[in-house]
Amino acid sequence: MSNSYSTSAILSDPASTVAGRQVTFETPERMGNASNFAFATGNCENVLSQAFADSCFITDSSSYVEMAEWRVPLVSLEHDEIEFIINYRTHGTVTGCNVRFTVDIDSSTFTSVLSLSSTTNGFANNDVTVTFPSSGTHYYATVTMEVQANSGAEVEIFSVMGYFKRLASPLSAGQKTPYDNTKAITPFGINRLKVNQAFTSRFAHNIIDNIDELRKRFRSLLSWSGVYSTSSTLFPSFTEAAMSQIYIGSGDIGTLLAYPLLPSGFENLDFDKLQLHVKVIGDIDFTFFGQSLSINQASDTTIGWHTFDLEIDNGQLSVVGDTRLPYYDATFDNNAENSASLVDLDTPRANRYPPAITGAAKTRNTIIGLSLIGV
Repeated sequence: MSNSYSTSAILSDPASTVAGRQVTFETPERMGNASNFAFATGNCENVLSQAFADSCFITDSSSYVEMAEWRVPLVSLEHDEIEFIINYRTHGTVTGCNVRFTVDIDSSTFTSVLSLSSTTNGFANNDVTVTFPSSGTHYYATVTMEVQANSGAEVEIFSVMGYFKRLASPLSAGQKTPYDNTKAITPFGINRLKVNQAFTSRFAHNIIDNIDELRKRFRSLLSWSGVYSTSSTLFPSFTEAAMSQIYIGSGDIGTLLAYPLLPSGFENLDFDKLQLHVKVIGDIDFTFFGQSLSINQASDTTIGWHTFDLEIDNGQLSVVGDTRLPYYDATFDNNAENSASLVDLDTPRANRYPPAITGAAKTRNTIIGLSLIGV
């Protein structure tokens, strides 16, 4: 019995379920195949993706320095390989330049190091295998990116991408774990769904249970990080490395956005379905997606991630394109609260992060990382 899947036999004939019509074996076979395929490959797409202006994401540090950090959704507690890809450029003599990604899942950390070669426009990639905690519910990871340039060299990053790898066919035997260790998804042995095989109620129950769990799987809708520790002797001017964006500002209103698909009935789902993850220095009040959110931390220099469950209002529906599908414009609202709270020319910050520095105009009350994830 093989828990295999094929991309050529995913969709079953919807007319085959009409009352009074004979059920052919292809229908349950394709349903089982689709269930295996959805579990193995669904949402195995970019969980982080960000590009940067030329000469802004750059460092000449000879030791590892933190440059960016993101929150990313997991695919399941079976998808344990995440691959990182960067587009980069090196300056000077390159002998020991590296990029290191650290994946943190509930305080368990795993690293992937990309060794860089001399290039004016190159790519590097590497993956890392993670181990999930044996109990509890886990649906996101924190990814930290650090860069090291050898003495006399500089590393410039153009773009960063990361995704979880698909599970290969056939799936291994046994039930599979989604986000919650107490739940399970049951793969289907495709050979047991062929002609002359028993058609049981267990098949129907497993299909329904699998759908209930798979619909809870998060995908990344928006991933953004400030550029933290830039330093450069080649590009030191205020239009280059010295002015890379660290904090969310008023210029991001209406420009840093996502369009999640939220159909009718979405608001009635009784599980986590749309979340905003925010990395903040100090305290801040802001409005995102029509909802006023508040973060209060221990001090001006406290740095932490915070999670908000967002609710939708179908009365604010926005139709995008000519398909008339229910998309929403998820962004920072253009209102007085954001004008007062987000960094702009009237409320600048005199210092770069890191480190976090106490003082009204230093680094406090700022957003330095943001991710929107949804089912």
